[in-house]
Amino acid sequence: MSNNDYILNLLNIKDSNINIFNNIEERVIKNRNYKIIEGALTYIPEYCPCCGIVNESHNDIIKWGFKRNCKIKIPKISNCYSLLILHKQRFYCKNCNNTFIAETNLVDKYKNISNNTELQISLELMQKQSEKDIATRLDVSVSKIDRKLNEISSHTVLRHSTLPISMNWDEFKATKDTNGKMAFIITNNDKGNIFDINDSRKSRDLEKYFKRYSKKERDKVKHISMDFYSGYIFLAKKLFKNANISIDRFHIVIQAYNALNTTRVKLCYKSNPHYNKLKDYWKLIVKNEKDLSNEKKYSRHFKKEISQKEIVQFLINTNSTLKATYECYQGLINSLKENNFNKFYNIVFYQNNIISDKMKQVLILYKENIKYIENSFKYDINNGIIEGTNNLIKCLKRIAFGYRKYDHFIARIFLIKGIIKG
Repeated sequence: MSNNDYILNLLNIKDSNINIFNNIEERVIKNRNYKIIEGALTYIPEYCPCCGIVNESHNDIIKWGFKRNCKIKIPKISNCYSLLILHKQRFYCKNCNNTFIAETNLVDKYKNISNNTELQISLELMQKQSEKDIATRLDVSVSKIDRKLNEISSHTVLRHSTLPISMNWDEFKATKDTNGKMAFIITNNDKGNIFDINDSRKSRDLEKYFKRYSKKERDKVKHISMDFYSGYIFLAKKLFKNANISIDRFHIVIQAYNALNTTRVKLCYKSNPHYNKLKDYWKLIVKNEKDLSNEKKYSRHFKKEISQKEIVQFLINTNSTLKATYECYQGLINSLKENNFNKFYNIVFYQNNIISDKMKQVLILYKENIKYIENSFKYDINNGIIEGTNNLIKCLKRIAFGYRKYDHFIARIFLIKGIIKG
């Protein structure tokens, strides 16, 4: 293998018509160190692209000098920015008296960014990082990354012929150019990935979206998991007659969790002698009582060694409403943990006037949706996939400092989740 072939192989250049010169130099351009590689592109053309005449002899097409200094950005070499200065052969056609320039698969016509760099941009967009960081790393402009996202987002509209048998529904805060403030996300529970994203969660928009599928197709859906949003429940009952609707367990727990925490916060006023204890030990109050430790450790608030269980017992005994709310909360979360619906049902429908008003509101919400909560006990389905996806979306927005264009935002989500390829 010649030196030229070795260099082409190292640069991942597949065009054997490029001859690399031996002198590779280093140069500072705009305060950046570059490795400058120089080469020439030449070959015998098969035909003239202007008139189409086949090149059979020197009387048809002849070489006509070089187009010099075509600066092509290529991927980094040993973490150094790199430029390929390519001298492209110019040809003259005697038949039509036109000239044309040699072409290569290294870079598209009229571009100065190599196809390998274009591919690397797509691969970088599949990672959780900002567009500015990608542009800096690859030595391209942010506008170039933006144009690449424009190109990708032009074909990110997903068109599925069938609906998932088991679906999860949720929403996330979208961009300002959407139809609604919240975008609607559907995940396929069987495949564990995003099925589709709609730019609005309004009932009329979702009904229009789902009615693209025939009634026969909608009747195949067996299960839908969601939160307590009444709009979703109404829509699911209307369009999916055979689907079992269940409330995700996380949303069941978080309602009771917030009720207990709100009750505790209301007791955190400065005149309360236990203010500091209620404030500092809030995590123990909302923790499952079965996970509390009996090991005694010194507490600066109690000024003695005391266990977690003793701390919680002391705090809830300072207020009857807090104690009743705490016991209700513990019963609810443990019934979910034990998958005991009868226990959950009895707690919800038990007349308890001592619990806080916030917990009473939560129990009313449970009563109204008890049928769908029961399904969450019956079926092994949850919104874990969709909640994880929402966390990824929030992370992406935070890293990118927000998005202005909805299409770009959705394209990044689909790229990172591997649903589309750049």
